[in-house]
Amino acid sequence: MTGRIVGLGLALCTIVGTGCGGSNSGYTFSCNYASSNFCFDETVPSSVSSSQQTQLQNGCTNGGGTYSNGASCPTSNRVGTCALPNNTGVSGVGVNERFYSPGYTASTAQMICTQQQGTWTAG
Repeated sequence: MTGRIVGLGLALCTIVGTGCGGSNSGYTFSCNYASSNFCFDETVPSSVSSSQQTQLQNGCTNGGGTYSNGASCPTSNRVGTCALPNNTGVSGVGVNERFYSPGYTASTAQMICTQQQGTWTAG
């Protein structure tokens, strides 16, 4: 199950690891995998270039997600949120994975979050 974040996560790690360096966060986007009942809200440092933004967008859409610049994941049918750890080595990176019914219950989503070493919030 954790494989679903690999493509987007690798793109994010590569981009922020090679080109951002700043600690100011300011670029936010969502990547919604509605048919799979999960979505990511992400924040990266404001120093992300336009080509890096394109890479993030491609990482989302190439994996089957719907990319929305400056938007947040939907709240309807959300069973909870997993705040994933920042493993990029760059401050200012935040990733929240949102889970939705009917694909997930709060308990199954919490189990996935725990496996990813995230912090779970129901609802």
